[in-house]
Amino acid sequence: MINGGEQNRGGRLVPSKNLLMLERGADELLLLNSIHNRPLYIPRGREQVKNYLETACLMESEDEVRRAFPEDGALLDMLLEHRIVLYEQQQQAGADLADRSHLGKARDDREAMSLYLLLAQSCNLGCVYCLNGRDTYHKDAGLKMDERVAFRSVERCLESLNENGRLEIVFFGGEPLLNWPLAKKIILHTQQLSKDRFPSRSVQYHLTSNLTIMPKDLIDWAKQYNMTFLCDIDGPPAVHDACRPYKNGKPSHHRTAANIEKLRKAGLPVALRSTITSVNQDLMLEIANHHRDLGGTGCALVPVNPINSDEDILSGEMLPQAEKLVQGLTAIHQSGLWQSDDLFPFNVYASHLRCGGRNVLGCGAPYGNTPVVDVGGDVYPCIYLVGIKRFYLGNIMANDYPDNRVLDWMMDYLHVDNMDECRNCAWRYICGGGCPVGKLTILGNPDADDKIKRYCNAIRCVYSRKTIELMLWEFAQKAAEQVFSELPKADGAAIEHTINC
Repeated sequence: MINGGEQNRGGRLVPSKNLLMLERGADELLLLNSIHNRPLYIPRGREQVKNYLETACLMESEDEVRRAFPEDGALLDMLLEHRIVLYEQQQQAGADLADRSHLGKARDDREAMSLYLLLAQSCNLGCVYCLNGRDTYHKDAGLKMDERVAFRSVERCLESLNENGRLEIVFFGGEPLLNWPLAKKIILHTQQLSKDRFPSRSVQYHLTSNLTIMPKDLIDWAKQYNMTFLCDIDGPPAVHDACRPYKNGKPSHHRTAANIEKLRKAGLPVALRSTITSVNQDLMLEIANHHRDLGGTGCALVPVNPINSDEDILSGEMLPQAEKLVQGLTAIHQSGLWQSDDLFPFNVYASHLRCGGRNVLGCGAPYGNTPVVDVGGDVYPCIYLVGIKRFYLGNIMANDYPDNRVLDWMMDYLHVDNMDECRNCAWRYICGGGCPVGKLTILGNPDADDKIKRYCNAIRCVYSRKTIELMLWEFAQKAAEQVFSELPKADGAAIEHTINC
């Protein structure tokens, strides 16, 4: 049944400390132990199951429960199997806590990495929420990466991967297409390197761009090397142009949309992303529709990060409201416009739920799996942390990279069992604490007032939790429909009201 179950049978029962209990409609109930990720969906009989669960955990032993409710033995078996209830000895032994021993090993056992190369640290747009600080990015200097830094970055990442590992090379900026010739050199160098030294590693190429620039040979190269694209579209033309104009204030939507269409007609996948601010927080469903109309292969709705690389704080007037974000997210999910696998952040948490893992960290940055290399070779663990010296991991050209002391600190600081706001939350092993960028960037920032802190916490918690909740109900409903469709048709007896999903 469950680990340690046989030796503990007959003991006292206790509810899991990680128990999620969700209610919907008139009679639906969803139970989940978040460290084991095996949801138990009850489409009807909610109050009966809740009362049974409460009563059973007040009794002295499992045997007493079974004697008191002989007709509900199958229900108790299911609650035990799903670890909704545990034997008291199991809980005291830590069966409901995450195992920390895998963290260091996971960092050294790399199956995949995403290498972000800042090909250019300048940009042709003047986005109102730009994460690239003027001082840290030297935005007015027109800095571009050279091939020495780029080639060494690729080599070091390939060297650190497992034998059959996968490397994703992300051309990033600024605007990477301002240095498109280097991107082509990197591709050719990587292809040769893979053939000569790392034949068992696989490599993928990705370009994050505003797509206002379209080199004549971009499509040919993208098709030859299976390149994927991500482009920001913050809404219909008027909204997008208010958020992402050219530096001279002129609109950019028309040019970007035209180039997206060129890529789409060439059969190239372009996922679309929207940064959500107070400007477009009421238009999230309309944005999702617009992304679909433009032919996007994916849709991402990302709340704005309020602190840039100079550690300057965005005006509070630009921040979206948490309740608006939740309303928009719910409306998009319920609309069915996008499958969850193609809709961020649903696709992230869907993978967490499917794998049944214990997500004690919110992202791969503390593992060192998302290195970002600037034009001079300095490395940071996340695109949002570039230029912030306390997150400096060393220089890719020197022996001081990677500085694992920084990664060790991040891993410890961001572990959900170490954060005051997370350690007693039953959701923590699914969300992993959410995206940690806000928590990291407000740390030690004297200008981070209570409003900014509340916003960062809401993005990590409220937005993540709502996403997971919607995903759990989606999975439960699909499982219920599948089970019902496979049941034999019969008159008389009612079908079982607890469904394993």
